[in-house]
Amino acid sequence: MQRFADYEQDDFVSVTPSSDTEAQVRVTCPDKTGLGSDISRTIFDFGLVTTKGDFATDGKWAFVLVTVKKQAGMGSGPVNWDLLRLRLENQCPSKASISTLSSLNLAAQDSEEGNCAEPKPGTMYILQVEVEDRVGLLHDVTQELWACELTVHRAHISTSPANSAVDLFYITDDRNELPSEVRVAEISRNVQRQAGRRGGGTARVMLTPAPTFVSKTQGSSRLYEQHSIGKIETASATQYSEATVTVDNLMSKAHTVFQMRSRDRKGLLYDVLRASKDLKVHISYAKVEMRGRGICEVDLFVARCTNLEEQRYLCQRYKENIERPVSVQIMTMGLDEITTELRVMAPLDISGHTRPRVLLDVTEALRQLKVMVFKADIITDGRSAGAGGE
Repeated sequence: MQRFADYEQDDFVSVTPSSDTEAQVRVTCPDKTGLGSDISRTIFDFGLVTTKGDFATDGKWAFVLVTVKKQAGMGSGPVNWDLLRLRLENQCPSKASISTLSSLNLAAQDSEEGNCAEPKPGTMYILQVEVEDRVGLLHDVTQELWACELTVHRAHISTSPANSAVDLFYITDDRNELPSEVRVAEISRNVQRQAGRRGGGTARVMLTPAPTFVSKTQGSSRLYEQHSIGKIETASATQYSEATVTVDNLMSKAHTVFQMRSRDRKGLLYDVLRASKDLKVHISYAKVEMRGRGICEVDLFVARCTNLEEQRYLCQRYKENIERPVSVQIMTMGLDEITTELRVMAPLDISGHTRPRVLLDVTEALRQLKVMVFKADIITDGRSAGAGGE
């Protein structure tokens, strides 16, 4: 029987796989505002669902113990548990400072050797990919950018009449190693390999610093332009699983308990904890448990709340976030009579972070449907983060 590595060398995070698709994750670190949301966001980013979990804090230290599982249909390969551990470590407050020191040491070393300029965290770069267009190209490139630990803030996708795809991605490096020659070569090599697979031919990849006037966010008013022709079909809340949210003030003398019950789905725990972070609800303890027939129950123990209006407001917001995590619009007549325009809008959290896997999941769905993407724009409107920014 194959043995799976137990990554327990770190003081804050351990990941203990029980199979290629399931593992127990333990996080013990200093607490911070929104830590549970950040951890669930990272787990969601790997396409994992939480089947059982406990979140607890005493106000200074946080303890998280969850069982995660790869959802069916999320690819055939094993989960990179080591990468999951590293990304969870970066969410821990103390680890963030350690990572910063490490990147500064790396920058000093590179500067001394004269190999490259000092990396600047958060610097924007433009990655250009030119290759023969094919079904699934955008998904394959997006998946590789994620594997390379790059964050896509904006993108412009187009196809020329000669069936050549020209994709521009505005990215930042999560490792803060760009523009070192080694890092540039690694990214170019991996993206080139993915873009050229499945008979796509040789891909041309270029990575350059973005102009100083380019920002990570951009107004999205163009998404809401009214067209004189065409029909918009919007996914309604009735197409999502209905959720129940109730309040219990009898279970605990010191806390109010919000009890949520819904059919399980990918990102459910993230949506609950993101809403808590946006609403500035301090969670002392949270419990996640799967019931029969795919029903998930989440209990949140929060600061005592006796105001009925506040209770109703929080219940409504939690219910909205569970039942309608994204907005999907289909315009049956897009740029011309033979194209269809698909719009997917997801809220930013209060910190301005985008919803994980939106681009990956959308492009994967289109790939499975054998739908070609001729033109695409991915933009972030951060003007109203935490209050409906998309």
